[in-house]
Amino acid sequence: MIDKWHILDTLTDAAEHFGIGHRQLAVLRALLSFHPQRHWPVTADNLIVFPSNRTLCARLAGMPDSTLRRHLAALVAAGLVSRHASANGKRYRRGRGQDAVAFGIDLAPLVTQYAAINAAATTARQDAEDRAAERARVLSLRAQLRPMSQAATMLDDLSRALRRKLSLAQLRDWATRLRACLADLVTAKSSTSNSQNERHKEPETKKINHQLINDITPRHVDDLCNERRSYFDEPLRSWSDVERAADNLAPMMGLSRETVQRAADRAGRTRAAIAVLIVLERFAQIRDPGGYLMSLVHDPGALAAVLTAQRQKIVS
Repeated sequence: MIDKWHILDTLTDAAEHFGIGHRQLAVLRALLSFHPQRHWPVTADNLIVFPSNRTLCARLAGMPDSTLRRHLAALVAAGLVSRHASANGKRYRRGRGQDAVAFGIDLAPLVTQYAAINAAATTARQDAEDRAAERARVLSLRAQLRPMSQAATMLDDLSRALRRKLSLAQLRDWATRLRACLADLVTAKSSTSNSQNERHKEPETKKINHQLINDITPRHVDDLCNERRSYFDEPLRSWSDVERAADNLAPMMGLSRETVQRAADRAGRTRAAIAVLIVLERFAQIRDPGGYLMSLVHDPGALAAVLTAQRQKIVS
């Protein structure tokens, strides 16, 4: 047996797949209300309801007859109901029991289509979750770019785009573009800072911070990155151990293989792996793990500074 209201709830999630909207769903809800049984057999092949258009319009809070006809036609076209018409087009039932004859709207296609409805609803729910997650990443990247005047034009275009319902592919495209823009601006800022540093004598402590990234050993990473022990408690004895731990942890933080590969292409696999472990250390404080990872690998000084701060935190 299938609960007719459960079918309607499932169809609500799958409505876009069947090319219907909330108005057609409202008409279908009204039609369901005219069938006396709530639970239908899975083999049902005759679930006819026979309210007149006037009765249906009244139950739909005075919907115009022409509008009702249009929505009924859409439900028939979607294969969700069918017409069982009498010779004169009227809807009615005559007789009782096995001798009864009914003419009207047949709801049986909802039962025969239930597997397809359920599958489409599952796909739609997953797509909605994926789009919500990707939209959150886009908004996080937008927040990071807002202070940078060079990104103003792109952010204006993004604001206009977000007024529409973007597909998952469109949101992913925006996230890729925003990450690239952020990486380019971070690189430009780093280059400017390095140029200025060449013209000014750096304090000794800053030189040490930059040098740290070259002097660090796997044992240092093992000591400085404690969060990864919650997932993998094996000690990090070699750079292979560090890289393997980063590869395993990255997906848990929502870092795609493509993002990690870009980080490795930029800074080398070992430094990218260290940066991934640092992202895990600060995962609760950062809004966009991917963007933070790229900012670390684009600026060796930033990675060194984070490692220094982490070491001082442990010491203190």
